[in-house]
Amino acid sequence: MKIRSRLTLTYGFSTFIVMTALGVLVYYFTARFHQREFFERLGERVQLTEQIFLENETAIGQAFRDKFLQRLDHEEEYAITLTASGLDSLERLFYPGFSKEISEKKGVTFKLGNRQGLGKIYDLPLGKYAVVVTAIDVFGHSKLAFLRKILLAGILCGLAVLVTISWGFTRRAFLPLEDKIRKASEISTSNLGLRLEVQNPDDEIGELAVAFNRMLERLQIGFEAQRGFVSNASHEIRNPLTAIIGEAEVVLDRERTPAEYQATLHNIVSEAEKLQNLAHQLLDLSKAEAMEALPNLEELPIDHLLLEVVERFPAQRLQLNFADFLKEPLVIANRTLLQTAFSNIVDNALKYTDNQLVMIDLSEMEDSLQVKISDSGIGISANDLKQIYVPLFRARNARKLRGHGVGLPLARRIFLLHKGSLLVESEGEGKGTVVTIRLPKAKN
Repeated sequence: MKIRSRLTLTYGFSTFIVMTALGVLVYYFTARFHQREFFERLGERVQLTEQIFLENETAIGQAFRDKFLQRLDHEEEYAITLTASGLDSLERLFYPGFSKEISEKKGVTFKLGNRQGLGKIYDLPLGKYAVVVTAIDVFGHSKLAFLRKILLAGILCGLAVLVTISWGFTRRAFLPLEDKIRKASEISTSNLGLRLEVQNPDDEIGELAVAFNRMLERLQIGFEAQRGFVSNASHEIRNPLTAIIGEAEVVLDRERTPAEYQATLHNIVSEAEKLQNLAHQLLDLSKAEAMEALPNLEELPIDHLLLEVVERFPAQRLQLNFADFLKEPLVIANRTLLQTAFSNIVDNALKYTDNQLVMIDLSEMEDSLQVKISDSGIGISANDLKQIYVPLFRARNARKLRGHGVGLPLARRIFLLHKGSLLVESEGEGKGTVVTIRLPKAKN
């Protein structure tokens, strides 16, 4: 069942419950009002009956009542002395316990079937009398019956009207959503640039369209990254393979000397090692991407770890600047992975900086430790800076240098696994690069 139908049924059912409850309340209070009004009229008839039958105004009173006063429907009047026989008559005429109830309360109202009655005790010189008048509220019952019909018809008609209105309203309200569903079904991998129209960004449908468009943007970026990865991977694999095939074809073209064969095999091995290195890097990146939790975590002093990394590179090209720490700068980390990540960043800085000094600064933030690796090398253009985390992507001015474009994405993933961050900044080509890494401090 569609949401529109569910909303219509829910609204209709809720309306039916509310209208039925309101109708029941109206009927209940109307019936109570009629009952109270009829008992008041019975009270007047009881008083009149007492005056006519018990105060010696029988002849004049009877004629006056018949001529000027309207009797109630099916009215019956009783004036019974409270003697033993009278009390017995009260029990037989009305209901068991009636005589005791009227004696104690001096007045009582009651219902017998569709007949209502009211009785009072009068203390006269002749003795105590119980005056009881009963009648049927025919007019009130007919009004209540008519009210029931009106309420029932009103509830059913109102329900039908409200369901029709709600169906039309929900249909109109869902038209923009249906339009967006139709347009979304037309979007595929070949036209990911299409976007849903946002008419009102403040309502729920507008928010849904905005969220969907943002999702499309992320998907588009992901597909473009995937296409870029395939293109870059093809390029990185094709070059060594072309070199290997070319070397083999040249050496097979004619007889060669042992020295020429040996040189050719050295070239083939070198290119094959490039392919092997690329495969290992891609495998490491795949493993890092698949990780959800880091294994073999330990508490490490980050300054010591950086010193271990620096030992792998020419010391004369690196300058370390460590802040003065009140406590040893500790992080919770996997030693091997963190060394790999820092090594990749330092290697890039040295590789793209022609014999220039690379600065490594370690400082302390409020809740984290910051490592800033700065170089004055070839830099990165603004367009290339947007794609540096795509595996196998290489900036235009870096393609002539060795490398495969895997080290930076791998390092970023490792830092993210450590709850840290990596930020690469460059003012443009030839203006150097600054890489800022932040890692959370270990809680002492």
